[in-house]
Amino acid sequence: MKFRNLLLILLLALTFQVKAQQPTLLPQFTFYRLDGKAFSNTDIKQGKKNLFILFDCTCEHCQRESKILNTNYAKFKDVNIYMITMDEGYIIPQFFDSYAKGLNAKPNVLVLQDKKRMFIPTFLPKQYPSMYLYSPAGKLLMYQSGDGGINKLMKVVNK
Repeated sequence: MKFRNLLLILLLALTFQVKAQQPTLLPQFTFYRLDGKAFSNTDIKQGKKNLFILFDCTCEHCQRESKILNTNYAKFKDVNIYMITMDEGYIIPQFFDSYAKGLNAKPNVLVLQDKKRMFIPTFLPKQYPSMYLYSPAGKLLMYQSGDGGINKLMKVVNK
């Protein structure tokens, strides 16, 4: 009986440890454009690297990282950028006007809402902002979170 309990505890520990790692392949997802239309894996523009950024409009780290991304946009112009938030639609334009003016209007940037709160259990971020750079084939190239993520991503985005 004790052996079986120990085995169960070890199995649970391994399961939780595996779940704590970021997905190495782009997971299936459905988020929503600001006009309410669904956006999923099948809608990704093919042939480019894909950068997924989970942000919160009130997060100071997210505000700084978005400003750095906007300032260094030229280094990311050949990457599909998907900025995902759980915030309500009314605050999102204010965020971009205040911290990354015009970034949300760039041709390769799409702002999405996570209305069903699926990003966190699917991508397993550690903190805001969380940034996932995937290859065109959907393989995770780099994961970053918190301050300094955009600067680190700039070093690998064009490799």
